[in-house]
Amino acid sequence: MPQRLVVTGASGYIGARLVERALRRGCEVVVLGSRPAGANDAAIAATPWRLGEPPRVTALANASAVVHLAHDWASDRLDGTGPGNVNLNGAETLARMAREAGVRRFVFASTTSARPEALNAYGKIKFALEERLRALPNSEGGLFCARIGLVYGGPERAQYGLMAKLASLPLLPMIGLDREVQPIHLDEVCDGLLALALDPPAGRQTVVLAGPTPMTFGHWLRTLRRARHGRRLQLIPMPIGFALVACDMTKAIPFLPSVERERVLGLAGAAPMASAEDLAALGLTLRDPADALTNCRPARRRLIAECRAMLRYVAGRRLRSPGAIIRLARVARRDPAFRRALPRLALRWPGLLRLIEPIRPSMQHGLSRRLHLAAMVAESLPDEPPQLGLGVLTKEMLLEAGALPFRLAFARVYA
Repeated sequence: MPQRLVVTGASGYIGARLVERALRRGCEVVVLGSRPAGANDAAIAATPWRLGEPPRVTALANASAVVHLAHDWASDRLDGTGPGNVNLNGAETLARMAREAGVRRFVFASTTSARPEALNAYGKIKFALEERLRALPNSEGGLFCARIGLVYGGPERAQYGLMAKLASLPLLPMIGLDREVQPIHLDEVCDGLLALALDPPAGRQTVVLAGPTPMTFGHWLRTLRRARHGRRLQLIPMPIGFALVACDMTKAIPFLPSVERERVLGLAGAAPMASAEDLAALGLTLRDPADALTNCRPARRRLIAECRAMLRYVAGRRLRSPGAIIRLARVARRDPAFRRALPRLALRWPGLLRLIEPIRPSMQHGLSRRLHLAAMVAESLPDEPPQLGLGVLTKEMLLEAGALPFRLAFARVYA
């Protein structure tokens, strides 16, 4: 018999993926509130509910666990950490009713920002909620607080969507560049939450779902831009006071991504938490963010465009089938030599690659390796009679002579 999982916040960034992965595991999912967008699976039962209201008893019946992801950001802005905040009352009410209905496990999605001295209301509220839930009767053994780090991957929504937009800019003023963050992929977060809900490790009421090796926020933004666009990101440190004023300005300018003060204050107060032991107890092995991000949509589009350009450069008119591009892209996705983007003009006019092709090729890295792999794929294309006339040879010699100064100038850049 499949385990029954009750999920709140299922229409959110984490919740939608959690429901998807729970269904893949054969769980029966009950959604309190809005159903995930595009979800029509018969295994999902949606029950009308709003945070702060008591759920229907039938929604909790025979459930193995409740995963509470719902959070009302508007209440944080309006009520702060006061008693009127619906997040404080809503989570406690839901946990009490789940216990009365006989639900064995209650998983509360918290944050690594959860501290009594947190700079933002979100971190303070999450910490206060952890304390309230632990104080409930019989919470020992059935309550799990998952402190989640910086989540990335999947659909470009929530905080990850904002960071993706910011990383698309070549020049970015930003606060907290030296603050340490702990990125973790969306799928890894969901797997950790499901492990707590379905088969939790013994003796761990609070677990940290975050990258075991912290990195500075500046390094994370550069990693994000490099993986998605293959280009460098120039960061300009910004004082927090100026950043808070800029947050208000982004709401008035339509073409700029809107940034909430809560997120800026959360970043300013970020501090790492030890997570290696918790991840091991849950059976999670996290991927390197630079590797995991190579599968995002912008990275795939860039890779396909570059593979097409390189094959056109080495194969010329023989490139007619997309099969060669796909074969090269499969190799390139796992090769670090492809992480740096080619010049944009070379994607449109591949012949310009002659100007930056290294004079002394190295098959270990850089553009030389990329062209070498492209040439190997091009060898599988149908042969055409070689063009070896005097005119062709003269043309090639003139092109090589004209390209030589540029190749000397850019040899170190793209070697």
